[in-house]
Amino acid sequence: MNESPEQRLPDVPASARVEPVGRGVPPRNYFARGERRRIFWMGMPPAILAVLVLGWIERTWFPRPRPPVPQQVDTSLEAVRGPQLAGDAVLIEPDPEPFTPAAGSLSASVDALAKIRDDAFFRKDEEPAWLETFNTLRASDNAALRRTAAPVSFTELFGQPRTFRGRPIRFKGELRRLEKVAAPANDAGVGEYWQGWLEPADGPASPIVVHFLRVPEGMPTGLKIAEPVEVAGYFFKRYAYAASDTIRRAPLVIALEPFWTPRPPLAPGGTSLGTVAVVTLAAVVAATMLALRLANGGPTRRRRPDPVDLTTALADVELHSTAESLRRLEQAAAATDSQSFRETSP
Repeated sequence: MNESPEQRLPDVPASARVEPVGRGVPPRNYFARGERRRIFWMGMPPAILAVLVLGWIERTWFPRPRPPVPQQVDTSLEAVRGPQLAGDAVLIEPDPEPFTPAAGSLSASVDALAKIRDDAFFRKDEEPAWLETFNTLRASDNAALRRTAAPVSFTELFGQPRTFRGRPIRFKGELRRLEKVAAPANDAGVGEYWQGWLEPADGPASPIVVHFLRVPEGMPTGLKIAEPVEVAGYFFKRYAYAASDTIRRAPLVIALEPFWTPRPPLAPGGTSLGTVAVVTLAAVVAATMLALRLANGGPTRRRRPDPVDLTTALADVELHSTAESLRRLEQAAAATDSQSFRETSP
């Protein structure tokens, strides 16, 4: 039996043969339980993190449009009194209509409430009704008043002061200013109170003035604040105050204290707890993915063949240069041709 030239070349030991990576390893079964668990933990944490980040971006850079602002109300005092008269002309104001309360509980006596005048500054004759209202609030349950008081809007209070005089009401808004004021001398034990300027949540950019007997502990105060609150109290009057441009009017409400929820505290450096939670979740997800990548063991793991030391494996192999290998191939081919000629000759 004749051997081909390739068969006459020195054989390479089996230990020196390097199998291609992946040869002999079965393909992954993506329907196996372990493989599905691995895919779940590699895909779900990044998806949750992406949803949280996109939601934060949407709330920060793409806020929802605010509802349309209600039609502005002319709160200037001239809207009621009309233009000033020229010369020596005198405007005689008519006597106020008698106060006729509606059925139900009032914040003060009917005689005291009848002395209140709308579209005017705080008057001396109005102090009895003001103090009686504070006494009523002291004797009542603020939470119960919040449940039973009727919700009202800025437009209702501003347009119907006689209807709501002394009546329990409640509304929501944002306190923009809250300062302590000394009360006038009285026998009711009211030495000071808090005067707040509130922007109503469902009304125009016109304030509601609220007199509080006290404020919750820890609540920010000052001339520049922005605290969302809910107020439950008694309507007093349509109050005139000196604005920066003219004399304006605003509803005046008397309440025991605002219903206020503290904002989430800031972490050191001004980072909110929400941001800390997102960063913590991102760190947990990254650590989970790294642990899965490093500890991805089990039957589904693709193992690479151990590296081969070629120097040791080829120690017993006779190596030739390219020229020597070609010369030997040529000799082997010539010998084969000669043998074939002798076998075929007669």
